Amino acid sequence: MNEETELAAELSALAEGSAPPSGVDVHEALRHGRGRLLRRRVVLLTAATVVVASSVALAAALPGSGKAEGPAARPTVTVSPSPSGVSTWNPIPPPTGPAAAPSGSRTPAPLTGMDPLISDGRFGWLPDSIKTISYSLESNGGWANAQGDPEKLGSPSFHLKVYPAGVTPELPNFPDGKPNLPGFTPGNHAIRVDAPPVNGREAYWITASDPNFAKDLNLLRWKTAEGRWAELDSGHLPDEDGQRLPLRVAAGVTTGHWQVPLPLRISDMPKGYTVNSVTLDQSRDGNDFRLDMSVGAAANEVIAVTVKPDVPEPEQTGPSGMPIKQQPMTCKSEHGVKVCIKALENPEHVFDPASGAQGLLNRITPFGTDQTKWSTAMLG
Repeated sequence: MNEETELAAELSALAEGSAPPSGVDVHEALRHGRGRLLRRRVVLLTAATVVVASSVALAAALPGSGKAEGPAARPTVTVSPSPSGVSTWNPIPPPTGPAAAPSGSRTPAPLTGMDPLISDGRFGWLPDSIKTISYSLESNGGWANAQGDPEKLGSPSFHLKVYPAGVTPELPNFPDGKPNLPGFTPGNHAIRVDAPPVNGREAYWITASDPNFAKDLNLLRWKTAEGRWAELDSGHLPDEDGQRLPLRVAAGVTTGHWQVPLPLRISDMPKGYTVNSVTLDQSRDGNDFRLDMSVGAAANEVIAVTVKPDVPEPEQTGPSGMPIKQQPMTCKSEHGVKVCIKALENPEHVFDPASGAQGLLNRITPFGTDQTKWSTAMLG
């Protein structure tokens, strides 16, 4: 269960009680917000080496257990690997060798460069409705995300998590649903329901005992070829595709441990600065991307770093249609790419170790829009 589902569960719990039913669909709003964030968010980060270790440790800190019981299994669907000859797109092709420096290949590298973005899972086949793929490493672990049009409410989405080798995930803990909804049953808990094998290996759905809670869940787990467990959280699929598409997407997933080439290098990182999370979004057609990360100078000093193509952007407006006041940024454009940095907290002193915002910006070298020239040696 990813951060979106966890947050939805918490919001659902907060919404219980005597308050009248809300007309807001919590999951709808969350998924729409997540889609927009795929193009705009900035995440908080820690040191590159700490990120790799913490992502494994946090992935092992699994949700609470639930008893594997419940109603009759869902109708089964026959699933096989994607047929040969089907064209699939992935911003990270299968690994064939190291790529610690810019080169003519987008091949991911083994863990040799100073690259904080690690991918443990990659998508293979995806439906045509998917427009954006992103890889992220945050305080709660690593994810691969596939999203439809991020500007449209109700776009389909797939969120992939791969558990560490030797870890068998437990069933998550769910809060009670809303007492004011029909069919409410107290003691809401996760239920395991057998799924058709994925590539001939064990698979199961996770649903909930409360039917109102269960209708917003589409969570599939399966054992991969290398013996690790993978989890796919799907959203906004038509009822007729609610099982068929997740099973087919799962059949095309590959797992491993690769560095993701990034569009910049930071030379001579100032002492005390650390990078602790990063998100790379790429359009499926390969024509657009955005890298968001932040650098921590201290517990209360955070710098946002954004790298994206240097093209005009529409003005950001609020609900009233008025322009949103943007925080001051220091930017530069090179090789068709725009790099911007800004202080998220404690702006008076956060840039002191770099001799000012311009001093930090001067240490950043962008590699341009050609993704074959990107590198896993981000920290030089």
